[in-house]
Amino acid sequence: MASTLKYIEDKMIMFDIDEIFQRKMRRYPQNVIHNIVSQIVDNVYELPKKDYHSQKVYGVIKMPTPMFFSIDYMNENDDVPILIDINEIEVDEYLDAIIENKHLKQDGE
Repeated sequence: MASTLKYIEDKMIMFDIDEIFQRKMRRYPQNVIHNIVSQIVDNVYELPKKDYHSQKVYGVIKMPTPMFFSIDYMNENDDVPILIDINEIEVDEYLDAIIENKHLKQDGE
């Protein structure tokens, strides 16, 4: 896994971004990218840790036509999370993630 970009806030690395994730994010308009990154920053410390296994977290961008997405990530003990991949999903998959509490929290949830 060749990660190429790190998200840094106040000289502290919050998460790392894999090349695939970075390439896919470039396809979106700037406002969508900003929204996704903001949701990640707001939730990064809540992502469960699991050594040697990738996990998924799900999100939504609230706009006239909502965009539902999943993010594959690794979050091992003693390391920062690595965002591996992002994909658009259907609303049903997002609703399942809410039931399983695997979604990015927004607006004081």
